[in-house]
Amino acid sequence: MIRRLLHDLGYVLAYVLFLGANTPESVVTRLRIAYRLVGVRIVETPQVDSVERTIFLCPYRNLGTTWVREKWICHDILDRVDDGYVTYLRRHKGIDYQRPRGCADLAYCDESEYCYSEVSELE
Repeated sequence: MIRRLLHDLGYVLAYVLFLGANTPESVVTRLRIAYRLVGVRIVETPQVDSVERTIFLCPYRNLGTTWVREKWICHDILDRVDDGYVTYLRRHKGIDYQRPRGCADLAYCDESEYCYSEVSELE
């Protein structure tokens, strides 16, 4: 139930955050502003083919692991809000937002403290 509420909160916030943003470029600009507002330091902003990628230091990724040994703050709480963004952008803007995740699967970004997100048009 809490996960659903967090998803719905993200969905509602997306109406404000993405008001007037109708292209991947404008959506990623808003996301980058939101990242900076919560204290995330953006490292690199490459465009790969038609995908806007944002690579950043992910300070919350391991938050709470010293107490509960799991990455629950990121995966079970913050990611649910991002899931609301994903749903909103797909449903109303035709944009694919791949929410933040670890860089382990990127060839040039394999350090554990980095994360990345991607934005593109739905195919």
